[in-house]
Amino acid sequence: MIRISLLPYIFLEIVLVVLYVLEFGFFSLFSEIFLSALLGVILILNYGFANLFQNINYFNIKDIFGSLGLAIGGLALIIPGMLSDIFGVIVIGVALALKIYSKFSTPRYQNNQNKYRQTNHNDDIIDVEIIEER
Repeated sequence: MIRISLLPYIFLEIVLVVLYVLEFGFFSLFSEIFLSALLGVILILNYGFANLFQNINYFNIKDIFGSLGLAIGGLALIIPGMLSDIFGVIVIGVALALKIYSKFSTPRYQNNQNKYRQTNHNDDIIDVEIIEER
């Protein structure tokens, strides 16, 4: 059953590779596969899963899908083939768009203590406790 479901993918992959080799040459195909795998490893190691858990204090759904998308896109770039590279580039583009959108749409705080601090507008009131000496 798996052979039947993978057959269209393999056929389309072969057609894309043959068209690419006829247009650009075999050395270009080899270079594209090597550089995309290198870019995939860089994306997974630097921006993928490690970045997902870095800002664990304020999780945002766009941050999660952005980092996870970069990791999945990097994994797709590691797999040799034209179709997986096209899929990886599309996923990386969507993930970067989500990360950029989440960066500009949510406020970032200097540190975590300022995140939950409420400003008190009654600055003149001082709350003290008076202890009487005997």
